[in-house]
Amino acid sequence: MDLSEQAGAEVNLEGYKTPLTKLARRFKASVELWKQKYHQLKREIKRFQNRAADAQRSRDHWKQQAQQWQASAQQLQTEVDRLRVESAGPKNKLSQRS
Repeated sequence: MDLSEQAGAEVNLEGYKTPLTKLARRFKASVELWKQKYHQLKREIKRFQNRAADAQRSRDHWKQQAQQWQASAQQLQTEVDRLRVESAGPKNKLSQRS
């Protein structure tokens, strides 16, 4: 029997000894508890999603910084190599003149 058949089915309440008002309160409390758990989980999921997004932004930022620093280091290394070549050149010329 599927849910659509169960929804239309009559419920025999004569077998229950607990008063319907107590059952109704208990079912309502159960539903409210379920709603609270659902909303708490929903807030927790949102918090984790925000943390993941923040972490991704941070990673992207530091990755970009590292790439900029690497490019800067390469430029500086190129400049150092150029200066070494230039400074090495005149020394050889001086030693050849003597």
